[in-house]
Amino acid sequence: MTMTNRTWLPPYLNPDAYLPKIPETRTLFSRPPFLFQDFVGRALAFLRSADARMMGFEYDPKRVLPCKWKCSDESVFGVDLSIYSYMGQYPFDKGAIGGRFNDGSLGAAVHHGSINVDFGGSHMGYVPGDKGGRFGHIWRPLTEHPSTNCGYLMSVLAPFKEVYDDACENILLVNPPGDKLMISVPNEYIQPNWSSTPIKLLVDTDTLTAGDVCYDAEKPHTHTPIGRTLFYLNPLFMELLEYEDAKSIVGKLITPIGRRLRHQYFNIFDTTAQLDSLGFPEQKLFLYMKYILSAQNSPSPLKAAVVNTNLEYNRLADTVRQAIFKPYSFASFTGIFIDLYDEKIGNYVNLFQPIGLSIKPGGTIQDIELRPEQIHEVFERLKPVEPIHSLKQVMGYDSPEGLVEQFTYRPGYYERETKEE
Repeated sequence: MTMTNRTWLPPYLNPDAYLPKIPETRTLFSRPPFLFQDFVGRALAFLRSADARMMGFEYDPKRVLPCKWKCSDESVFGVDLSIYSYMGQYPFDKGAIGGRFNDGSLGAAVHHGSINVDFGGSHMGYVPGDKGGRFGHIWRPLTEHPSTNCGYLMSVLAPFKEVYDDACENILLVNPPGDKLMISVPNEYIQPNWSSTPIKLLVDTDTLTAGDVCYDAEKPHTHTPIGRTLFYLNPLFMELLEYEDAKSIVGKLITPIGRRLRHQYFNIFDTTAQLDSLGFPEQKLFLYMKYILSAQNSPSPLKAAVVNTNLEYNRLADTVRQAIFKPYSFASFTGIFIDLYDEKIGNYVNLFQPIGLSIKPGGTIQDIELRPEQIHEVFERLKPVEPIHSLKQVMGYDSPEGLVEQFTYRPGYYERETKEE
């Protein structure tokens, strides 16, 4: 029997506590994204439709205030231009660096216009490629080299990813002759005091292991390595692997655990995290970090953008349901902005993958929400309205050719970073 190491976890990572689920990236990206400027045209067509009126939403262009909440990075400035082209007004800013929703801006927004039409979410750079492309970086023409995008999210993610990648390489699956499968774990991943970094990754001995390996003088493979602890591997670990993956482990004496270190087998936290009055990290992304790092179907930067967008959308939706905003109407289009640098245009262009649509008519605190698949089904049938100001005049081009076709990512198919398997 192995003693639990869950007692070393901060209370907010209690494995028995319920954590709200986030939509799966593999579901969100089962369909290609929209070109953002095209999405805005379809969004306005929807708001003027009989379907929106049946939801209680009355579109009055004289009272509509276009709004945005997104990062201030120059790679998403095309979002502002698209909104201006179609709506004829500059969008009111409800956002902050990192794609965060500024809830304090809402009072001013409804003072400026009683109908708020919001477009918001996190953004993520994308470099197209035949193998699914790469997320998290974008070409910067002013410096003539690529850099992180969204830099804020990537900087939050970076120290966690470094520790996780190291664990993937140094936690070893051991298949000794004549004995059960074992796992050799560096002590820093069992007890936090053995680690010198503020980011602590602890394997979950309750789920990954099935008892300590007892010392036997006649069996060298049972002798404790320096700085490591040997456990028998939980048989369920192998049962959950794909057949070929399990076969590759059985055929080797020692195998790094790699990205088989999935979320159910570890926890990770920042000992320096600022906590709120309830004891939760002020950076709510930390609650989902192990799911972000070990995602099997999407790269960690994209997963982080999906999680962050959901967290911020929840704050927006919670805010507009307050009684003080009951007289006002809101239509909130939320999703992931995917930024590319288009060499033909010589500028940044933006795709948009919707995650949710929320309609709150004036006079009620209740809203109606559409899921991503519903948005795609409805919007793909709609013809975009004509822009008030020519796209060519405002953006310098009408529509970038073949941009959606350049987005070759699909769940599980993408270019992995150096240390990802």
